[in-house]
Amino acid sequence: MAYEYEKLKVEKDGMVVIAAINHPPANSMGQGVLRDIKDLLEKCEKDDGVRVIILTGSGEKLFCAGADITEFADLQKGKVPEYNGNEIYFKIEEYPKVIIAAMQGGAYGGGLELACCCHLRIMAEEATLGLPEVKLGLNPGWGGTQRLPRFIGKTKALELMLTGNFIPSKEALALGLLNKVVPREKVLEEAKALAQKLAAGAPVAQREIMKAVRLGLETNLRQGVLEVEAAASKALQFTEDFKEGAKAFLEKRPPQFKGR
Repeated sequence: MAYEYEKLKVEKDGMVVIAAINHPPANSMGQGVLRDIKDLLEKCEKDDGVRVIILTGSGEKLFCAGADITEFADLQKGKVPEYNGNEIYFKIEEYPKVIIAAMQGGAYGGGLELACCCHLRIMAEEATLGLPEVKLGLNPGWGGTQRLPRFIGKTKALELMLTGNFIPSKEALALGLLNKVVPREKVLEEAKALAQKLAAGAPVAQREIMKAVRLGLETNLRQGVLEVEAAASKALQFTEDFKEGAKAFLEKRPPQFKGR
């Protein structure tokens, strides 16, 4: 399956697809980038040879600087964009395969909102992040006002959004927004190592775990355990992967999961 795009640089390493946003100078989230990400997600979802996607940025300074300001004029004229950021971001958040944000540079506005939609996040220790939309007289409009407080709490999220200030990656790690912070030159290496480990795991179980966590956070504890988590358990108990996992455990060997 071909993965050739105008605004993404894509390579495949085993069961891992690495997609770098390639929209200089800021890797901004313009219509072309949204189009290419949407198409890549659709292709990878159908490809049994892909189990993990890494989203990163081209260059060293920026993972993604947010919305493409050059397209604002069309929005102010009332033009409806062909590709809706929220629609694509929800697709990332609800994706059945693991998506890792490997942020080799800064993540601002829609770039941070993109990272918040990914399932796991690794960032360069030299990088910063934030939601500066207020400085343009705007609000974060691709989920920032809703997702960021769920990660770091209402108080700190409001501070970041109302001031538009940036924070260093190490502070974001301490706040629970990131999984790991490493030197810039190690970001992709760390993401690939994690992706390869996940790719060897049980994809159906991973899908159900991600779904259960996402849906569980939208309900109360009792419903989360007795309905959401129970549904995941029921979906997994008769899978071939579960049989293989149990057999491999008893035989003291690594399991060979097939995703069914």
